[in-house]
Amino acid sequence: AAPPSGENTHGVTLVGYTTPRHIVQTPEADTTAPRTFAKIDGVVVTQEEYLHQLERQTVTIPGGQPTNAERVVLDQIISNIVILREATKMGVLPSGEDVDRMFGVQEKLFTANFPGQSYDVSMREQGTTPEEIKRDLRIQLAETALYSKLMKLDESEVRTTYEKYQSAFGLPVRVQLRLIVAREKTPEFAMIKAALAGGRRFDDVAREMNPPTMRGTGGLLPQATTLDTVAPTLQSKIMKTAEGKFFGAVDFQQKGLKAWVKIEKKLPAYRIAFADAAPLVRRQLVQLKLQDSKYQSVKNDILQKKMQVSFEPEDKSYKTVWAAVKDAAASAGLGSATPGP
Repeated sequence: AAPPSGENTHGVTLVGYTTPRHIVQTPEADTTAPRTFAKIDGVVVTQEEYLHQLERQTVTIPGGQPTNAERVVLDQIISNIVILREATKMGVLPSGEDVDRMFGVQEKLFTANFPGQSYDVSMREQGTTPEEIKRDLRIQLAETALYSKLMKLDESEVRTTYEKYQSAFGLPVRVQLRLIVAREKTPEFAMIKAALAGGRRFDDVAREMNPPTMRGTGGLLPQATTLDTVAPTLQSKIMKTAEGKFFGAVDFQQKGLKAWVKIEKKLPAYRIAFADAAPLVRRQLVQLKLQDSKYQSVKNDILQKKMQVSFEPEDKSYKTVWAAVKDAAASAGLGSATPGP
């Protein structure tokens, strides 16, 4: 069965790669602070932080046309400020230890899913840093904890859900593959077949005779492959082949295309212990419940608090941007419940 899932209400992804950085500082924190973008309920957001978010915002609509990124970024900034403020009021703001633990879980999952690759290098390639990801995780954990408190989410339900869908909170049995690909009945196919039959190292042939786009990695697929994503006939061959051995040539993706497949590494299922998985389970339960009309008033209470913030931009034209966000929310019927105290 599929695990429960739901929509993220504040546009923050779990991994954190696609979520823009959000740093806020109070006016008292630094008297030499850079130029201010806006004060939001007294919280200062600098011009530098706003522009950083704007630069990283890559939201698109069907057809590839850009959305109004200013609205998206402004909505995220204000949402994050409200979430952190309300979580603080309710006494559920995550600790640094909570954030570090969640970051550690993500690092373990990455290492298990991308054998041999560096998490730090991958973050740099994505244009992010551990600090940025931890800031995003702090907001996610705060949002989940806040809604859990408001919904009176019972921890026994979290435990039961984990036990029921335990296999979903981790990684299944996987295999890391190295491929050599060629079109059948071509000189390249004949050369590869002869080289392998003659005892040449698979890795050397992969680097020299693969299509140009595959030579750089020597045909190594960067992400481990789950067995349930490959054809049954190929799945059977993979299971029967030992690490370091190969089979082929077999049909591959297109008619006439063949592949030799080396089993680089067989990876066992990776399970996350309950203590580490609990925040993930809790978040999915919260997102699922937010889709239930029973909890609409809880969701609307937070949305309305967001709509009622004091937004004081240095550039007054941004008041129009925020007004457009509020109008869109009102048109969609969001935040219509009476706000709580």
